Amino acid sequence: MVHSVNEEDFAMEDYALHRAEAAEATGSLALLWNLLRNWGARRAVARLDALDDLLLDDIGVTRPEVRWAAGLPLSVNAALELEERANRRRRHGL
Repeated sequence: MVHSVNEEDFAMEDYALHRAEAAEATGSLALLWNLLRNWGARRAVARLDALDDLLLDDIGVTRPEVRWAAGLPLSVNAALELEERANRRRRHGL
């Protein structure tokens, strides 16, 4: 079967376009998933603010750390950042 150059070009362009659209959709879904996950983490961190200081101390975080983490943007996982900040404080004996 003989294909014209235009048919081959069209097929290649069509393929490339669909690959790009699929990659963009996958990236968008990943971004959405990260935002939803980070939103849930931030809500969980914010709920820690309702605990008394003794419980927070048992968990290993301070109230200012909890409030700091709860105010982080959705592009950041507040639970992971809270854990890292508390770990740094403990390592440095603060």
